[in-house]
Amino acid sequence: MTTQKKFDYDAIIIGSGIGGLITGAYLAEQGVKVLVCEHHKQPGGCFTSFKRKGYTFDGGIQGCEDGGVFLQLFRKFGLFDRMEFKKSHFAIASPDFFLRVDSVADVGAFYRKLKNIYPHESDGIEKILGDAQACCEFMFAFQEMPNAMFAPWKEALVGFPGWYRKHAAAVKYAPDFFRNLTMIMEDYFKQHVSDPDLYRFLCQMSYSGSPASFGLLFLTFLMDYYHPMGGVQVIPNALADYITEHGGEMKYKTLVEEILMEGDKAQGIRTAADEIYRAPFIISNGDARRTYLKMLPPDAVPEPYKQELRRSVVSESFFTLFLGVDIPPEEIPTRGCSHMLFFPDYKGVESDAYKGTGDVDIYTRGPIDINVNSIHDPTLAPEGKSTVVIQTGAFAEFADNWGTKDGKRTKKYRVLKEQVADRLIATAENVIPGLSEKIEVKFSGTPYTFERYTLNSGGASAGWTFHPQKAMNSGLKFLTGFNPPVKNLFQVGHWAMSPGGAPSGAITGRIVSEIVKRRLEWGI
Repeated sequence: MTTQKKFDYDAIIIGSGIGGLITGAYLAEQGVKVLVCEHHKQPGGCFTSFKRKGYTFDGGIQGCEDGGVFLQLFRKFGLFDRMEFKKSHFAIASPDFFLRVDSVADVGAFYRKLKNIYPHESDGIEKILGDAQACCEFMFAFQEMPNAMFAPWKEALVGFPGWYRKHAAAVKYAPDFFRNLTMIMEDYFKQHVSDPDLYRFLCQMSYSGSPASFGLLFLTFLMDYYHPMGGVQVIPNALADYITEHGGEMKYKTLVEEILMEGDKAQGIRTAADEIYRAPFIISNGDARRTYLKMLPPDAVPEPYKQELRRSVVSESFFTLFLGVDIPPEEIPTRGCSHMLFFPDYKGVESDAYKGTGDVDIYTRGPIDINVNSIHDPTLAPEGKSTVVIQTGAFAEFADNWGTKDGKRTKKYRVLKEQVADRLIATAENVIPGLSEKIEVKFSGTPYTFERYTLNSGGASAGWTFHPQKAMNSGLKFLTGFNPPVKNLFQVGHWAMSPGGAPSGAITGRIVSEIVKRRLEWGI
C-alpha cells in the first residue's frame, strides 16, 4: 500500500501488547506500511518472559486462554510451525481437597465439596451448580462455533449448520448465559446463599464486579489453558517477526510521549527521544488514561470523555512471586498439573481487604495461583530444577500505595514485598512441602512493578474493571470502545472493551485493522 507523501507510515501503533501486535500483523499482511513503537526492550506487554540465573519466568500471564480465538488466529497467520503449545492442566485444591479440572463433570465435584462444607446452603449451591454447568456447556459450544472474524467467512458459513447440530443441546442455555451477564457476580451469589463465609469464598471466583456468567464460568476458563514451549514470550516474538517479515517495522525502547494533531485529526507521534513520525492513522494499544489525558492536547478530547476516563475504575493487579527451586519437575506434588488454584480455607477474603491499610496477613487467607510450567517444559529451568510462579490478586492502594512515596519505592515498600512473599511461600508449602528450603532464586512484583513495565494504570491486569457500572467500555459500549472521539485515532486491547483480558486484544485488533485498511483503500 502506498504511503502518502507527507506521511512516513500508513499506520502507527503505540504499544506492542497482544492487541497491538495482532493489529500490526493483520495490517502488515495486507501491505499496510506499519510502525509499532514499544517502550520496553521486547514485545508482549502482559505476554512476556525473562531469564534469571538460568531460569525462564513468565512475567505476566502464565498461559494462553484460547477462548475460541487464539488457536484460530495463530493458524491463520501460519505461526504453528514457530510455536509448540502444550495443553495446560489446572487443579483446584485446599488442605483437604484436590480436583483436576478437565470436564464439566468436574464442576459438579467442586460444588459438591462446598455442599459438604456448608450443608445448610445445599439448595442454593445446587442452584449455582446448575447455572454453572449450563454456562460451561454453552461456552464450550460457543468456543467451537465457526468464527468469521478469524476464519474465512465462507468456511464459517458452511460450518455453521454442522456446529449447530453438534451443539444444539448446549445452545439452549444461551438465554441463561446472557441473562446472567446482566447481573454482577456478587449480587447473583447473594440471591442464592446467606452464609457470609460461603459468600466471600464464591466471590473469589473472578474479578470483583464481574458479570455473574463470568463467575460461574471460571472453571471453564481453567480447562481452556495452553502454554507455549519456551515461555509465553515466544507468542509476541512470533507476531513481531510476522510484522517485520511483511514489511512492518518494530521500534523498541521507544516511548511515545505525544500524539500529534493536524486540525482535528491524529496524524503522528513524538517519542521521548524527540523523534517525530507521521501517519494518517494512529492506534493506541496503551493505557487509556495516559493516551487521552496525557498524550493529546487538552482540547483534542471532549470533556465528558475525559471525565468518564477519570471516573472509571481499573481492574485488579497481581502480586507475583518468582521462584527458582532445587526440586525436579516430576517431584513437584501437583499430580502433573502445571497450574493450581489453592484455597487456604473455605471462608474467603473480600476483595476490598486487598485495598486496606496494610494487614499483610490477608495474604495467608486468600487464594493463590501456583504455576509450575517447567512440569511440561523442563527447558525453563536448569536440569533437575523447576520454576514456581505464585500469583494472587492485589491493588495499588494496599498499605498506603505499598509504601511508595511520590511514585518512588521506599524501604517500607521493600519490607512489604518481602513480608507478602514470605506469606505466599508459607501458603504454597501446603502444596509443596519444604519449598522455602529449596529456593535458589527469589524476587517479586507488585502492582507498581507491572505499572512500570506495562504503563497500565495501577498495574491493571485486564484494563478496566469487570464491573459493568464502573468500567469505561462495558455492555454495548464494547462495540464502540475501539473508536474514541478523536478522528483517526483508535484503541485496541483490554482498554477498548470490558470485560477485557487477552481475547479482547485479538477481537479489537481484528476490527480496527479492517477499518484502517478499508479507509486507506478508500482514501477516507
